[in-house]
Amino acid sequence: MPIAILPDVDEQRCIGCALCVEICTALGPDVLRVKPVEGWKRGKAFVFYPERCISDGACLGVCPTHAIFWMRPLEYTAGQPVPLHKNGVFDKGWEEG
Repeated sequence: MPIAILPDVDEQRCIGCALCVEICTALGPDVLRVKPVEGWKRGKAFVFYPERCISDGACLGVCPTHAIFWMRPLEYTAGQPVPLHKNGVFDKGWEEG
């Protein structure tokens, strides 16, 4: 089972600028997406393909509100859904919106 240190997004701090999504996509890993959030015009960033993360930290560096942080090491099985950390609770993931 590989061990990963993955980015996570603090939804309260995220302003929906999508700079993290743009740089991640431009550099190749394509880990992040923006999901619609009720009452928020631009949506919020979230980790959609955690297994693609190369842990380069580019997304952390471009976030103007420091909403992205490293999550503790997480064991996962390649090709299986990765539980994501949200508000202190592990979820089974998000559906792409």
